[in-house]
Amino acid sequence: MIFNERQHGITQSQLRKFEVVVADIAANAASATDLNQQMRYQAHLDAMNSQIESLQQELQEYQKLKAGKITKLKFDSLTQLPEALIKARIVRGLTQEQLGEILGLKAQQIQRYEATMYAGASLTKIIAVQKALNIEIKEEVVFN
Repeated sequence: MIFNERQHGITQSQLRKFEVVVADIAANAASATDLNQQMRYQAHLDAMNSQIESLQQELQEYQKLKAGKITKLKFDSLTQLPEALIKARIVRGLTQEQLGEILGLKAQQIQRYEATMYAGASLTKIIAVQKALNIEIKEEVVFN
């Protein structure tokens, strides 16, 4: 998951590097005559293309969040709340620094919270983040 513009730029750069490597491998694969060598190239290409697809999906999701095209997230568990808070910050167009200012915290603290998926944040702090982001969280409690 991409958390900020810096990571967005890094991900774009990594995607371009992967695309160059894939083009290189594909060119080598085309000239391979040995079946084993062709299979190795194909396996390498498959792995690289899988990584490219993953990076593209992350970039697309971040861009949709930034553009406000995602307005609702559905999660199966409260354990996914940290990801929802990060995505909500992005949708609201807030940087980590801006969210920190709203909460009276330094940007580094927001970065730590997000890097650890809010593992060190108290419930009170998580509720404060939720209120600062002006999001509604609905969770169903089921007794089995």
